[in-house]
Amino acid sequence: MKRFSATQKGFVTGLLILLVSAVTFWLKGNFENTVVLIAYFIYAAGIAWQMLSFHQENKEATFRQYFQQGFKTFIIVTLIMVCATWLFLKFNNGMIESMVNNQRDMLKQDKNIAAAEIESHLATYRKFILPGYTMAAVLSYLGIGTLISFLLGILLSMKQQKR
Repeated sequence: MKRFSATQKGFVTGLLILLVSAVTFWLKGNFENTVVLIAYFIYAAGIAWQMLSFHQENKEATFRQYFQQGFKTFIIVTLIMVCATWLFLKFNNGMIESMVNNQRDMLKQDKNIAAAEIESHLATYRKFILPGYTMAAVLSYLGIGTLISFLLGILLSMKQQKR
C-alpha cells in the first residue's frame, strides 16, 4: 500500500477544512460559529497524522526531522486556505458590503467623527479588507501550524530520547 506523502496529507487536510467551511457557510450563511474550532481541529489532526506516521517509520528521528514533516504538511494547508480566503472575499461582494456597513454603523456611533470623515474611513477600510483578511489567514495558519509542529516535534523527539 502506497503511503501518503506530507504534501498529500496537507492537501487532504486543506480540502477537508474547505469542505467543512463551505458546508457551514451554506447552512448558516456566515462563519461566526464553531466552524473555526472544527477547522483548526482538522488542521491539527492533519499535521499530527503526518508527524505520527513519520514517527512510526523513523523511530530515531530528530526534532528537526519531525518539524520538517509538520512544515511540509502545514505549508500546503496554509496555501490552500489563503487562496480560498482570497477567492471567497474577491468574489463575495455581499460579504464585503456587509463588513463595510457594520463598520459604518460603528463609526456613526462615534460622535467625534463627521459624516465626510466616515466615508473617507470607509473608503480606506474597503481597500484593506481583501489584503487584511488574506494576511490574517496567512499569519493564523502559519502560526498555528508552527506551534503544533513545534510542540509535537518536541514530544516525539523526547519520546525517542527516552528509549
